[in-house]
Amino acid sequence: AAGQGKQSVWIPAGAMAARTTNGAAAGTSETTTNKVMLKTLDFDTATQEFAQFQIRMPKSWNVSTVTFTPVWSHASTTTNFGVVWALQGLALSDNEAADTAFGTEQTSTDTGGTTDKIYIGPESSAITIGSTPAAQDYVVFQVKRNPSDGSDTMAIDARLHGVLLNFTTNAATDA
Repeated sequence: AAGQGKQSVWIPAGAMAARTTNGAAAGTSETTTNKVMLKTLDFDTATQEFAQFQIRMPKSWNVSTVTFTPVWSHASTTTNFGVVWALQGLALSDNEAADTAFGTEQTSTDTGGTTDKIYIGPESSAITIGSTPAAQDYVVFQVKRNPSDGSDTMAIDARLHGVLLNFTTNAATDA
């Protein structure tokens, strides 16, 4: 049984929806030797692109901040391997309008370097969820690449495999 404290859930790129406006492209690639299939969302180097996922948070969620850790890769390129990922969230309770502003984003900056190598970025700072979070809220998260950030230097698509979403619980169960 899980205790209270920091918990995490894996959100694969395949479970995310690219935004209609400036959405990331769905991607698949196959490694050369062992034919490992990689299902990703591919984020552009020049245009800021987005994807979203939703979670109904557990009753035991402490309705506070969350963090994220991106898992990503890239195709062949020769120099400049920096990528800046960002995540923001929006909590929706029963009978609330979906068209509500997201909270302030936080970022995870990482450096790649080798084609088809898996990179696990650093955990982000605490992300404040927009609106007024409550237990069991439906939370919409938006992930993006920040190509205009000075630390984002990679001149090709960055391939997001998914994110590890971290949150804190204040009860041992959801009973």
